[in-house]
Amino acid sequence: MLVEPERTAYDLRFRVLRFPVRVHPWFWIGTALMGSRVLDAGPEFFLAWIAVVFVALLVHELGHALAFRWYGSGAHIVLFAFYGLAIPTHEVFGRGRRITISLAGPFAGFLLCGLVYGSNAILGWAGDDAPPLVWYLYRALFLVNLLWGLMNLLPVFPLDGGHVSREVCGWFWGTRGKRVSLRLSFGCALLMVAYSLFCAMDARGAGAGFTTQLPWWFPPGTVFTAILFGYFAYQNYQELGRITWGDTHWDDRLPWER
Repeated sequence: MLVEPERTAYDLRFRVLRFPVRVHPWFWIGTALMGSRVLDAGPEFFLAWIAVVFVALLVHELGHALAFRWYGSGAHIVLFAFYGLAIPTHEVFGRGRRITISLAGPFAGFLLCGLVYGSNAILGWAGDDAPPLVWYLYRALFLVNLLWGLMNLLPVFPLDGGHVSREVCGWFWGTRGKRVSLRLSFGCALLMVAYSLFCAMDARGAGAGFTTQLPWWFPPGTVFTAILFGYFAYQNYQELGRITWGDTHWDDRLPWER
């Protein structure tokens, strides 16, 4: 569902840990749109937001790429608008291996989140007397890696949790596993749409202050997440329809067996 974008003359290219990395121009545009509200705090905070997203997404994809390398496959990384990809040179076989590769991305972000928190706990570089920009960098690095990692573990395809769900369902239900995982993905995506819309209305004063009662680390839904998961729900519904159509229109039995 998430495909590698075409190469452009404006791509930023470099290597990290010997992995080729390509940053598509739409990455900068998409990140700027997501953080447009940060501009109210000043251009330096806006640039810090872009840097935080860049680092968080790169670390996430490096987690996948390192897992691919562990299982004998090379990989290259692409950062695009609202998502990144770690693309292997060849397929990795084995459900357990594919689950590990899927989980490696979010857990790389959790590791970075822990390093940011731990370094501040030891060194106090983002304490009460720190400049506002430093405090913002600390909070953004911590929350982006934590919250995006948790969201990525939802059993919604094509998120990492959706890939894990598909493999687990294949273990339990065999050839029916893909259909089961798509139904689960579709239902969870719709729940996220409903939750996000409720949070968005609540933040505008149409609710009863629900979002203010959430723990500080729990991500409130936004209009953006409603659109994102609505798109995922539509993709899953389309894929489920294709599988159902194939099951009812394709009969691989021999003529005398029908």
